[in-house]
Amino acid sequence: MFVESVKTPGIAHLSYLIGSDGEACVIDPQLDTQHYLTLAGKHECRITTIIETHRNEDFISGAVALANQTGADIYHGKYADEPIEYARKAGNGDKFEIGKWTLEVIATPGHTKDSICVLAIDNEQDGQPIGVFTGDTLFVSEVGRTDFYPEEMEKMAGQLYDSLQTLANLGDDIIVYPAHGAGSVCGSGMAEREFTTIGIEKRQNPGYQCTSKKAFIERKLKENHYIAPYFSKMEQSNVTGMDTPLPAVACQKLAQDAQSAWQKRAERPGVLIDVRSHAQFRDCHYPGSLNLPGGLLSAYGGWFLDYSTPIALVADSHQQATESAEQLWRMGYQQISGYLTMVPKPDTIEAYQRQHVNAVTADKVDERIRAPRANWQLLDVRKQEEVENNEFDQAKHIYLGYLPEMCHQLDKSRHYTLACGSGKRATVAASYLLAQGFENVDVFIGSMQAWQSYQQGT
Repeated sequence: MFVESVKTPGIAHLSYLIGSDGEACVIDPQLDTQHYLTLAGKHECRITTIIETHRNEDFISGAVALANQTGADIYHGKYADEPIEYARKAGNGDKFEIGKWTLEVIATPGHTKDSICVLAIDNEQDGQPIGVFTGDTLFVSEVGRTDFYPEEMEKMAGQLYDSLQTLANLGDDIIVYPAHGAGSVCGSGMAEREFTTIGIEKRQNPGYQCTSKKAFIERKLKENHYIAPYFSKMEQSNVTGMDTPLPAVACQKLAQDAQSAWQKRAERPGVLIDVRSHAQFRDCHYPGSLNLPGGLLSAYGGWFLDYSTPIALVADSHQQATESAEQLWRMGYQQISGYLTMVPKPDTIEAYQRQHVNAVTADKVDERIRAPRANWQLLDVRKQEEVENNEFDQAKHIYLGYLPEMCHQLDKSRHYTLACGSGKRATVAASYLLAQGFENVDVFIGSMQAWQSYQQGT
């Protein structure tokens, strides 16, 4: 009997393979279907069942692609907003026999109306519940967000409270297998640890510390989450299903003539995404390119990209480009032309100014705050809760994801210093503003982390 977890980088998604005696079930699969096939082969199991705990908003489900490869049956919660075309309905109390495991569905609405959890019961231990796959209902040190139904937020928060009490009654020793870890857009306070128990969460999770249902609802209504524009595309894709597994992605190096077309900004046939490190981008980049390295590509790509525009990547290597293409593919961005390497070094001062982003330290920012020039502005691109916890003096706040729709409020003749928590998102923001024609932009290196250290030392 085994449980295997599969973590998807970028979106911090966790999916699971559970099985025994030649049978296995996958819970909340990604498009990276080869992971599950490889693990099933290792355990000499056939994947017979696929269960989705809810309709996801931040990535395309791999259920259809995996079912087409294995012949497995797909199940989804009964109360989806739209009928899930590729899945059978699973309701409270439904059970699935997977070797020596019994998997029992628990209806847990709140995050979404169709949310379910899956209780894993060991039939060799007198039907003892061992663990529960909690989807986006319960995480490590966090609970699901309840803002996807703006007109019913109070109702959804109340349902989530009831669902959490249902889970609490399963027993303190039950192992919790959540669908996301730290860094996910599905919650802001998740711990780095990816495993927990019901008992630990009852003692430590803020969602369980509310003294009443009313207090819990009030807490949830005060939360501030962000809904990226691409979520609507994901929701629709996860109604109809996508049958192409991720290994179909192949990011090829662009030929020299194609590279030349992408390098010439006036002739560029789409958008150029630089997935190299922030430091590399600040040092030298293609003018007009957008810096989105690592997990920031998944976290913020959906705010800046559309589905009709071709994408090329600037990467250090084939592996880096392919991993980035995979992140985009999971989000439904399939028009990926390929990748470029070798950013040409500037040969004139004018070219250097176009290809370089200046960085400033805390002492320089302090100097500017103390004696601000009329045309200077500190621009904070952090999330609202970060700003509320630690505010920059005299800063204007625009959440990074809102820059595409709000940058028209900024004056291109002004000098902007971009700030965030560490300087990473500030570099992303600087790259976007530069691509939009802002000429006097720099990045506060270290940002809030550096600012706090500087304040303590002065």
